[in-house]
Amino acid sequence: MRDFGQDQAPAENTTNKLKLIVSVIVVLAVAIVVVFWLAKQQSPQPLPQPSVEPEVAQPVAEEPEPALPEVSETVEIEDEPVAEPVSEPEPVKPLPTLNNSSSAVLEELAELEQDTAPLKGEQLIRDTVVFADNLRQGIVVRDKAVIEPPKGQFRVLEQNGKVYIDPRSYDRYNTVVDWFVSLDSNVLAELFTRYKPLSQSALAEVGYPDENPENVLLDAIDVLLATPSVGTVIELNDDSVMYRYADPTLEALPAAQKQMLRMGPDNIRRVKLKLEELQQALQQ
Repeated sequence: MRDFGQDQAPAENTTNKLKLIVSVIVVLAVAIVVVFWLAKQQSPQPLPQPSVEPEVAQPVAEEPEPALPEVSETVEIEDEPVAEPVSEPEPVKPLPTLNNSSSAVLEELAELEQDTAPLKGEQLIRDTVVFADNLRQGIVVRDKAVIEPPKGQFRVLEQNGKVYIDPRSYDRYNTVVDWFVSLDSNVLAELFTRYKPLSQSALAEVGYPDENPENVLLDAIDVLLATPSVGTVIELNDDSVMYRYADPTLEALPAAQKQMLRMGPDNIRRVKLKLEELQQALQQ
Protein backbone atom coordinates (compact mmCIF):
# COMPACT_ATOMS: atom_id res chain seq x y z
CA MET A 1 0.00 0.00 0.00
CA ARG A 2 1.10 3.37 -0.75
CA ASP A 3 1.60 5.71 2.16
CA PHE A 4 -0.77 8.64 1.80
CA GLY A 5 1.74 11.00 3.55
CA GLN A 6 4.36 10.28 0.93
CA ASP A 7 1.91 10.91 -2.04
CA GLN A 8 0.81 14.28 -0.75
CA ALA A 9 4.31 15.97 -0.86
CA PRO A 10 4.89 15.86 -4.60
CA ALA A 11 1.50 17.47 -5.25
CA GLU A 12 2.34 20.36 -3.05
CA ASN A 13 5.66 20.88 -4.78
CA THR A 14 3.90 21.00 -8.14
CA THR A 15 1.43 23.57 -6.90
CA ASN A 16 4.19 25.78 -5.54
CA LYS A 17 6.06 25.62 -8.83
CA LEU A 18 2.93 26.74 -10.75
CA LYS A 19 2.40 29.68 -8.43
CA LEU A 20 6.00 30.70 -8.86
CA ILE A 21 5.73 30.57 -12.61
CA VAL A 22 2.49 32.57 -12.60
CA SER A 23 4.04 35.15 -10.31
CA VAL A 24 7.04 35.52 -12.55
CA ILE A 25 4.80 35.95 -15.58
CA VAL A 26 2.76 38.61 -13.83
CA VAL A 27 5.86 40.46 -12.72
CA LEU A 28 7.25 40.35 -16.23
CA ALA A 29 3.97 41.60 -17.65
CA VAL A 30 3.86 44.45 -15.14
CA ALA A 31 7.48 45.28 -15.90
CA ILE A 32 6.79 45.38 -19.60
CA VAL A 33 3.80 47.70 -19.07
CA VAL A 34 5.80 49.97 -16.78
CA VAL A 35 8.70 50.14 -19.20
CA PHE A 36 6.38 50.88 -22.16
CA TRP A 37 4.59 53.58 -20.16
CA LEU A 38 7.86 55.19 -19.06
CA ALA A 39 9.17 55.17 -22.64
CA LYS A 40 6.01 56.83 -23.82
CA GLN A 41 6.25 59.51 -21.17
CA GLN A 42 9.90 60.26 -21.97
CA SER A 43 9.42 60.64 -25.80
CA PRO A 44 9.38 64.36 -26.85
CA GLN A 45 5.92 65.75 -27.42
CA PRO A 46 5.37 68.26 -30.23
CA LEU A 47 4.97 71.81 -29.00
CA PRO A 48 1.64 73.44 -29.73
CA GLN A 49 1.92 75.78 -32.73
CA PRO A 50 0.27 79.20 -32.57
CA SER A 51 -2.74 79.60 -34.72
CA VAL A 52 -1.55 81.78 -37.55
CA GLU A 53 -3.40 82.34 -40.76
CA PRO A 54 -1.27 81.40 -43.71
CA GLU A 55 0.00 84.40 -45.65
CA VAL A 56 -1.13 84.60 -49.19
CA ALA A 57 1.87 85.01 -51.41
CA GLN A 58 1.64 88.34 -53.17
CA PRO A 59 2.67 88.35 -56.80
CA VAL A 60 6.05 89.99 -57.22
CA ALA A 61 6.00 92.75 -59.80
CA GLU A 62 8.63 91.97 -62.35
CA GLU A 63 10.76 94.87 -63.47
CA PRO A 64 10.29 95.51 -67.18
CA GLU A 65 13.27 94.66 -69.29
CA PRO A 66 14.86 97.71 -70.89
CA ALA A 67 13.48 98.22 -74.36
CA LEU A 68 15.98 97.77 -77.14
CA PRO A 69 16.40 100.81 -79.38
CA GLU A 70 14.54 100.53 -82.60
CA VAL A 71 16.79 100.06 -85.58
CA SER A 72 15.72 102.40 -88.31
CA GLU A 73 17.54 100.51 -90.97
CA THR A 74 19.82 97.59 -91.35
CA VAL A 75 23.42 98.62 -91.30
CA GLU A 76 25.68 96.41 -93.25
CA ILE A 77 29.19 96.22 -92.00
CA GLU A 78 31.43 96.36 -94.97
CA ASP A 79 34.59 94.44 -95.07
CA GLU A 80 37.63 96.54 -94.53
CA PRO A 81 39.12 97.38 -97.89
CA VAL A 82 42.23 95.52 -98.69
CA ALA A 83 45.03 97.94 -99.24
CA GLU A 84 46.16 97.75 -102.80
CA PRO A 85 49.84 97.87 -103.49
CA VAL A 86 50.94 101.40 -104.26
CA SER A 87 52.39 101.59 -107.70
CA GLU A 88 55.29 103.90 -108.15
CA PRO A 89 54.65 106.73 -110.62
CA GLU A 90 56.33 106.42 -113.94
CA PRO A 91 59.48 108.49 -114.17
CA VAL A 92 58.98 111.78 -116.01
CA LYS A 93 60.90 112.07 -119.21
CA PRO A 94 63.54 114.76 -119.07
CA LEU A 95 62.91 117.73 -121.32
CA PRO A 96 65.09 118.02 -124.41
CA THR A 97 66.93 121.20 -125.25
CA LEU A 98 65.01 123.91 -127.10
CA ASN A 99 67.05 123.27 -130.25
CA ASN A 100 66.18 119.56 -130.23
CA SER A 101 62.62 119.78 -129.01
CA SER A 102 60.66 119.41 -132.27
CA SER A 103 61.19 115.68 -132.70
CA ALA A 104 60.35 115.08 -129.03
CA VAL A 105 57.08 117.03 -129.33
CA LEU A 106 56.06 115.16 -132.47
CA GLU A 107 56.95 111.82 -130.86
CA GLU A 108 54.87 112.52 -127.75
CA LEU A 109 51.91 113.69 -129.81
CA ALA A 110 52.07 110.49 -131.83
CA GLU A 111 52.25 108.39 -128.63
CA LEU A 112 49.11 110.16 -127.42
CA GLU A 113 47.36 109.28 -130.69
CA GLN A 114 47.32 112.82 -132.06
CA ASP A 115 47.69 113.33 -135.80
CA THR A 116 50.92 115.21 -136.52
CA ALA A 117 50.82 115.05 -140.32
CA PRO A 118 49.88 118.72 -140.91
CA LEU A 119 52.64 120.03 -138.63
CA LYS A 120 55.79 121.40 -140.16
CA GLY A 121 58.91 123.23 -139.12
CA GLU A 122 62.19 122.29 -137.52
CA GLN A 123 61.62 124.55 -134.51
CA LEU A 124 58.02 123.93 -133.51
CA ILE A 125 58.19 125.53 -130.08
CA ARG A 126 60.07 128.61 -131.25
CA ASP A 127 57.78 129.10 -134.26
CA THR A 128 54.62 128.57 -132.21
CA VAL A 129 55.73 131.11 -129.62
CA VAL A 130 56.54 133.73 -132.25
CA PHE A 131 53.33 133.05 -134.17
CA ALA A 132 51.19 133.29 -131.00
CA ASP A 133 52.95 136.46 -129.86
CA ASN A 134 52.19 138.15 -133.20
CA LEU A 135 48.69 136.71 -133.31
CA ARG A 136 47.75 138.32 -129.98
CA GLN A 137 48.68 141.62 -131.63
CA GLY A 138 46.47 140.79 -134.59
CA ILE A 139 49.37 140.07 -136.91
CA VAL A 140 49.77 136.93 -139.04
CA VAL A 141 53.38 135.90 -139.62
CA ARG A 142 52.94 133.29 -142.31
CA ASP A 143 56.49 131.98 -142.33
CA LYS A 144 56.15 131.09 -138.64
CA ALA A 145 52.93 129.14 -139.09
CA VAL A 146 53.45 125.55 -137.97
CA ILE A 147 50.80 124.04 -140.26
CA GLU A 148 50.68 123.76 -143.99
CA PRO A 149 48.70 126.50 -145.76
CA PRO A 150 45.45 125.53 -147.50
CA LYS A 151 45.75 124.17 -150.97
CA GLY A 152 43.91 125.67 -153.89
CA GLN A 153 43.46 129.24 -155.06
CA PHE A 154 41.30 131.93 -153.57
CA ARG A 155 38.22 132.43 -155.75
CA VAL A 156 35.86 135.32 -156.31
CA LEU A 157 32.54 135.85 -158.05
CA GLU A 158 31.65 138.87 -160.14
CA GLN A 159 27.99 139.83 -160.31
CA ASN A 160 26.53 143.10 -161.48
CA GLY A 161 29.88 144.82 -161.44
CA LYS A 162 30.60 143.70 -157.86
CA VAL A 163 33.09 141.18 -156.54
CA TYR A 164 32.27 138.64 -153.84
CA ILE A 165 34.12 135.81 -152.17
CA ASP A 166 33.25 132.58 -153.93
CA PRO A 167 31.82 130.22 -151.21
CA ARG A 168 33.83 127.44 -152.82
CA SER A 169 36.95 129.19 -151.51
CA TYR A 170 35.90 128.31 -147.97
CA ASP A 171 36.26 124.63 -148.73
CA ARG A 172 40.04 125.05 -148.97
CA TYR A 173 40.14 125.23 -145.18
CA ASN A 174 37.97 122.19 -144.47
CA THR A 175 40.87 119.77 -144.19
CA VAL A 176 42.92 121.83 -141.74
CA VAL A 177 39.82 122.68 -139.69
CA ASP A 178 38.87 119.00 -139.52
CA TRP A 179 42.35 118.24 -138.24
CA PHE A 180 42.31 121.06 -135.68
CA VAL A 181 38.97 120.13 -134.14
CA SER A 182 40.03 116.46 -133.96
CA LEU A 183 42.88 117.23 -131.55
CA ASP A 184 42.38 116.43 -127.87
CA SER A 185 42.36 119.75 -126.01
CA ASN A 186 43.38 118.13 -122.72
CA VAL A 187 46.36 116.46 -124.36
CA LEU A 188 47.43 119.77 -125.89
CA ALA A 189 47.08 121.52 -122.54
CA GLU A 190 49.13 118.83 -120.78
CA LEU A 191 51.90 119.03 -123.35
CA PHE A 192 51.84 122.81 -123.17
CA THR A 193 52.36 122.58 -119.41
CA ARG A 194 55.15 120.02 -119.81
CA TYR A 195 57.06 122.11 -122.35
CA LYS A 196 56.31 125.42 -120.67
CA PRO A 197 59.96 125.95 -119.57
CA LEU A 198 61.08 125.71 -123.21
CA SER A 199 58.33 128.12 -124.26
CA GLN A 200 59.58 130.51 -121.59
CA SER A 201 63.07 130.32 -123.07
CA ALA A 202 61.69 130.98 -126.56
CA LEU A 203 59.84 134.05 -125.27
CA ALA A 204 63.02 135.32 -123.67
CA GLU A 205 64.74 135.08 -127.05
CA VAL A 206 62.19 137.47 -128.60
CA GLY A 207 62.36 139.96 -125.76
CA TYR A 208 59.84 138.66 -123.19
CA PRO A 209 61.91 137.03 -120.42
CA ASP A 210 59.23 137.63 -117.79
CA GLU A 211 56.19 136.82 -119.94
CA ASN A 212 54.02 133.84 -119.03
CA PRO A 213 53.63 131.60 -122.12
CA GLU A 214 50.11 130.71 -121.01
CA ASN A 215 49.05 134.36 -121.10
CA VAL A 216 50.48 134.76 -124.60
CA LEU A 217 48.49 131.81 -125.91
CA LEU A 218 45.26 132.85 -124.15
CA ASP A 219 45.58 136.39 -125.51
CA ALA A 220 45.98 135.03 -129.04
CA ILE A 221 42.88 132.86 -128.58
CA ASP A 222 40.90 135.89 -127.40
CA VAL A 223 41.81 137.76 -130.59
CA LEU A 224 40.55 134.95 -132.80
CA LEU A 225 37.37 134.51 -130.76
CA ALA A 226 36.61 138.21 -131.27
CA THR A 227 36.29 137.70 -135.03
CA PRO A 228 32.79 138.90 -135.99
CA SER A 229 30.24 136.53 -137.45
CA VAL A 230 29.31 137.36 -141.01
CA GLY A 231 27.25 135.77 -143.72
CA THR A 232 28.40 133.67 -146.59
CA VAL A 233 28.33 136.54 -149.11
CA ILE A 234 31.14 139.01 -148.48
CA GLU A 235 31.75 141.83 -150.94
CA LEU A 236 35.29 142.73 -151.93
CA ASN A 237 37.05 145.62 -153.57
CA ASP A 238 39.52 144.87 -156.34
CA ASP A 239 42.33 147.40 -156.37
CA SER A 240 44.38 145.41 -158.91
CA VAL A 241 46.93 144.53 -156.20
CA MET A 242 44.90 142.55 -153.71
CA TYR A 243 41.32 142.12 -152.68
CA ARG A 244 40.01 144.16 -149.79
CA TYR A 245 36.76 143.96 -147.88
CA ALA A 246 34.26 146.42 -149.21
CA ASP A 247 32.76 146.83 -145.74
CA PRO A 248 35.08 149.31 -143.96
CA THR A 249 34.27 147.67 -140.63
CA LEU A 250 35.61 144.34 -141.85
CA GLU A 251 38.57 145.93 -143.57
CA ALA A 252 39.53 147.62 -140.30
CA LEU A 253 39.75 144.30 -138.48
CA PRO A 254 43.17 142.95 -137.46
CA ALA A 255 44.84 140.78 -140.09
CA ALA A 256 44.33 137.68 -137.92
CA GLN A 257 40.56 138.19 -137.87
CA LYS A 258 40.40 138.99 -141.59
CA GLN A 259 42.22 135.73 -142.20
CA MET A 260 39.57 133.95 -140.10
CA LEU A 261 36.85 135.46 -142.30
CA ARG A 262 38.36 133.75 -145.34
CA MET A 263 37.55 130.35 -143.82
CA GLY A 264 33.80 130.91 -144.16
CA PRO A 265 31.07 131.03 -141.48
CA ASP A 266 30.85 127.27 -140.89
CA ASN A 267 34.58 126.79 -140.42
CA ILE A 268 34.77 129.91 -138.23
CA ARG A 269 32.08 128.48 -135.96
CA ARG A 270 33.88 125.14 -135.61
CA VAL A 271 37.26 126.75 -134.95
CA LYS A 272 35.77 129.05 -132.31
CA LEU A 273 34.17 126.13 -130.49
CA LYS A 274 37.53 124.31 -130.43
CA LEU A 275 39.35 127.43 -129.26
CA GLU A 276 36.90 127.83 -126.38
CA GLU A 277 37.45 124.19 -125.42
CA LEU A 278 41.22 124.65 -125.54
CA GLN A 279 40.90 127.85 -123.54
CA GLN A 280 39.06 126.03 -120.77
CA ALA A 281 41.61 123.20 -120.73
CA LEU A 282 44.47 125.69 -120.36
CA GLN A 283 42.75 127.50 -117.50
CA GLN A 284 42.03 124.40 -115.41
